[in-house]
Amino acid sequence: MPAETPNVDMALNIVNPELLVGLLLAHLLADFYFQPYSWVKQRNERHALALPLYLHALLHGLFAFIVLLLFSGNVSKTTLVISTAIIAVSHFKIDVIKSYCAQNTTTFMADQIAHIIMILGVFLYATNQWQSAQQVLQQIDLKHLAVVLAYLAVLKPSSIVIKQLLSPWSGEVLTSSAQPKHPNDPPTISTEAQQTLSLAGQRIGYLERVLILTFVLLNQFSAIGFLIAAKSIFRFGDLTKHQDRKLTEYVLLGTFTSVTITITIGLACRAMF
Repeated sequence: MPAETPNVDMALNIVNPELLVGLLLAHLLADFYFQPYSWVKQRNERHALALPLYLHALLHGLFAFIVLLLFSGNVSKTTLVISTAIIAVSHFKIDVIKSYCAQNTTTFMADQIAHIIMILGVFLYATNQWQSAQQVLQQIDLKHLAVVLAYLAVLKPSSIVIKQLLSPWSGEVLTSSAQPKHPNDPPTISTEAQQTLSLAGQRIGYLERVLILTFVLLNQFSAIGFLIAAKSIFRFGDLTKHQDRKLTEYVLLGTFTSVTITITIGLACRAMF
């Protein structure tokens, strides 16, 4: 292992990192702070015919041009112009494609990833670091793949496994909480509200397992105890008000199942290091 350290350090020796950070900062400013909601609305309604979309792309090009001019060093004028054009044109095309898609979290993440990839490409082109990028890719080994696999495993696959493990009790909990047992009991949650809470619970489960896996990989098991304790405190009031022992047991069973699965995946991942 020590013999590989010099290669890794050489591969990660980025030339002119100020340019990369500057391009990312320019994207952040142009995409989130200098883009009014009215521009976004017109883009989603009129797509490529929306004038604000062209203004938005030009603004990205202008910000990128300023950053390239300040931090690219002795780059040629041709490289400067081509890099600026790539930023502006690629941003326009990516946003046009996004305007035809459903406006949800998945689309937003895909849009931002595409923009960042283009920025990285422009950075490598302007600084001529393609060989360094290849060296970085060559350093990917079992450890990196194991970490990626672990994070993917604690998301949807784990959710499906947890749902299947809890399925013997799911129907019983829903049936027992379908109708109030006493006039003073809390009102029954509507079907639409239950679906919304279910989606919120899924997202909470994702975040919980990602945090626990991160703590396991960092060997910070005490932080896992703090996370579980904090969640228990927040849920205690809701479960007490609900006065449903079955629901309380169901929530605890789901929490400990999620924690057990995540810790197991994390320990298995660490065993590959």
